[in-house]
Amino acid sequence: MADEWIRIAAPATTSNIGAGFDVFGLALKDPYDIIEGRKIESGIVISEVTGPGSESIPTDPEQNSVSIAAMEVLRRCDADFGIEIKIKKGIRPCSGIGSSGASAAGGAFLAHILCGEKLTPQEVVLCAAHAEDVTSGGFHADNVAPCVLGGFTVIRSYEPFEVISIKPPENLGIVVAMPDVLVPTRESRMVLPHEVPVKDMVFHLGNAACMVYGMQTGDLGLIGRSVKDAVFEPARTKLVPYLKKAEAAAMSHGAVASFLGGSGPCIISFYDKSSHQGEAIAESIVALYAEHDMGCETWITEPGSGCRRI
Repeated sequence: MADEWIRIAAPATTSNIGAGFDVFGLALKDPYDIIEGRKIESGIVISEVTGPGSESIPTDPEQNSVSIAAMEVLRRCDADFGIEIKIKKGIRPCSGIGSSGASAAGGAFLAHILCGEKLTPQEVVLCAAHAEDVTSGGFHADNVAPCVLGGFTVIRSYEPFEVISIKPPENLGIVVAMPDVLVPTRESRMVLPHEVPVKDMVFHLGNAACMVYGMQTGDLGLIGRSVKDAVFEPARTKLVPYLKKAEAAAMSHGAVASFLGGSGPCIISFYDKSSHQGEAIAESIVALYAEHDMGCETWITEPGSGCRRI
């Protein structure tokens, strides 16, 4: 029953983006994972895992984000076949740019294609979020939603689930800087407060609303002013060495905003492509970490389109 191999590109994403904890997400053009699959008689088989951090990625289908998401799609579609899967990681695990989310979304999208695209995009997102729940210890879709849908996504509600996608501004440039630090999602969620003061809630609400307006209208200045977080990034700052210095370096070299990507350690910087170069921002952060004898990998990218067949 073996069928042709299908290849899916599942992009990195950045989540939270200031005040949008577990609500905002943004798909990136680069980097991305490649998930390959073909139909088999039954079950899920992971036959190959390659790329950065592949040695730490389980091949047990019950523990791998790709296969868990794919199994959920097969279940929803009442499929009568299994899938053989090959995973090529382009996004290092524990990076803060949705490594597990890309795996989950890629697995769900792959199975969705193999099942004849019977699910709605929102259902595909839910299947991917189910895998995130199993592997990351919490049901959150702020990475898998943009990975599936593309663009800037806003989760209005988790119960019932509703998400919208907004096309980001054309001139929005993004620099991703990944220092040589590992920050597991489970660990980063453990340091978060369980309650927040009313003044912080009000602060977040104002900035979150203006972030959405800025994305819709293409106002990069407003977007930059709205990347504010009074609760979650402060709680996670200690997990990423020199985070604040890296953000300051980016801002001094043309960024309109610089902030912790997701749970970290990636540092995300927004800039205006029509007036600035991402290279200067990237080089300033690399130089900062080099001064402290730490490596730092960077990508100069832009908003992406979500999972796609290649």
